[in-house]
Amino acid sequence: MEVLLPYGKGKIGLDIPDRNILKIIGAKEIIAENEEEIIERGINREALRKFRGKIAIVVDDKTRPCPTKKIIPYLLDELKGEIKIIFATGTHEAVNEKEAQELLGDIAYQYEWISHSQSSEFVELGKTKFGTPLLLNAEFMKADVKILLGDIEYHYFAGYGGGRKSVLPGVASEKTIEINHQRMFHENSRFGVLDGNPVSDDMENAADIAGIDFCFNVVINSKHEIVGAFSGGHREVLREGAKMVDKMYKVEVGHKADCAIIASDGYPHDINLYQAMKAIQTVVDVVKEGGSIFLVAECSEGHGSKKFYDEIGKYKNSQEVKEDLLKKFIMGKHKVYYMLKACEKFKIYMVTKMSEEMVSHFRMKKIEENEILDHIYKNHGKDAKIVVSPNASTTLATLKSQ
Repeated sequence: MEVLLPYGKGKIGLDIPDRNILKIIGAKEIIAENEEEIIERGINREALRKFRGKIAIVVDDKTRPCPTKKIIPYLLDELKGEIKIIFATGTHEAVNEKEAQELLGDIAYQYEWISHSQSSEFVELGKTKFGTPLLLNAEFMKADVKILLGDIEYHYFAGYGGGRKSVLPGVASEKTIEINHQRMFHENSRFGVLDGNPVSDDMENAADIAGIDFCFNVVINSKHEIVGAFSGGHREVLREGAKMVDKMYKVEVGHKADCAIIASDGYPHDINLYQAMKAIQTVVDVVKEGGSIFLVAECSEGHGSKKFYDEIGKYKNSQEVKEDLLKKFIMGKHKVYYMLKACEKFKIYMVTKMSEEMVSHFRMKKIEENEILDHIYKNHGKDAKIVVSPNASTTLATLKSQ
């Protein structure tokens, strides 16, 4: 069987014998009917018309696939006031002018926009009810009306992206983000879990304190087409969208495989290793311990985080990282924990533009796509069972309940 794996803005083809394929982890694809109609059904124009004064619209940066320039015009058509668009970068690099034009289209020339960054001015808002000191972007907090715009997809310890994540981490200080993310070791801090997830609960409380007036989120299919649109309070929007994400992207596997061949869903999910490694976490429950995972990710911007690169060289195992993170959480180091934990359990290989030296630094081995089956047969035999997940960053593989 030939499978196509997204790689940057293109695809890589692999021919895998049918006897080896245990499961193709494919989304239960919903075909986009008419995107305009979907947006219209979900937008609630009447609610938007009531907003006046200084209006802040928080939108995603380049590391997220949200089709912002498709959906933001529907909001701008109804909003009357002094509008400022804020890119929610968290601790990512600030959005530059070229990127803003790519993300917003002509709107980048028509409306004022700024990028959140850790050099921004912050406003202290006390603590969340979970004890997280809350410091948020001052320009965001000056707004009379605060609107969140984004997409809903799986997140490896917040459960799902979307909704409240536009606030924390989106426009939050590094200190706030670090304390929140320290809760990632809880058993409920994982893909597809909202109820009882302390990371998500803290994020939602932060959004409540900030005073979010309106949230508009979309769900997209593997072709990045809009198939669902939800508006209203950030909590309700997230939960409605999460139901749709589960329906589309949660896939059960009958038993564990010897290997997984996965792609990070292409650009922008595989823009760098910092983003692409999320794909590994979506298949860890369906691969045998000691098995192999082959990650196909272009990583055109390399590792994506100096902190991630520097910190992984300091540790022998994930337990050491966990102990340090519980003492003081440092952004970038949490990715080291997940990377090392996966490498301790599986052999991990990469098909990527990154150098062999770079891949080795992150405890993986670089190979070419035409070497994948040779590695599988050598290490697991000619009858090895393989799960294939072409859109692993957005598709969650779970083990079927016996």
